[in-house]
Amino acid sequence: MSKIRIVVVDDHEVVRHGLRLSLELEADMVVVGEARTGEEAVTVALQKRPDVLLLDARLGDVDGPEVCRQVRAVAPNIAILMLSSYLQDGLVLRSLVAGAKGYISKDVELADLKKIIRSVYRGNAVLDPKVTKQLISTATGESKLPKLQERLTKGTVSLTETDLLIMRHLASGLTNKEIAAMVHLSPYTVKDHLLKICSVLNARSRTEVVAEALRRGLI
Repeated sequence: MSKIRIVVVDDHEVVRHGLRLSLELEADMVVVGEARTGEEAVTVALQKRPDVLLLDARLGDVDGPEVCRQVRAVAPNIAILMLSSYLQDGLVLRSLVAGAKGYISKDVELADLKKIIRSVYRGNAVLDPKVTKQLISTATGESKLPKLQERLTKGTVSLTETDLLIMRHLASGLTNKEIAAMVHLSPYTVKDHLLKICSVLNARSRTEVVAEALRRGLI
């Protein structure tokens, strides 16, 4: 059976060691490298070419988003999963814009982390529910609503209220089927809306849609 090849990046040796021991208990996972700094992370990632790079968002020399950007620039097939204690909006958004496949809080249960790694390996994007809730709460603050309505009224954004609603549900981590039930449309219609949204926002994935929508203040 082919194993998921993982590189673990964290500036704390205990964390790296603990993750290695836990992940390698799984029959389908192997840790092929570790790194302590951002510079080491880029070097190890390019040498080992892992399937998944488990990356701390805060490092001593180069922060996670910048490491993510550098790695993705030369090895776009590596799925990068940010693991961090820091849930600030700016850090999360920068990570997503840099190309991270997911952003998870460090207090995640190990069993859930392993599921998330498998999901990211399969090409899915994952956001910790706590992260998503905080981002949406900030992005949909009352002070932003008039500006959003003004933008929509002036036609500077070619998105409908239904599109915006779908994006909010997408940011919450719902599947197309779950979104369809929430907005009373068929999954196929939701998919059509998402294709349109991707085109308008110039996004190539669900994660990029959320990141770009947040950057523009649409959700």
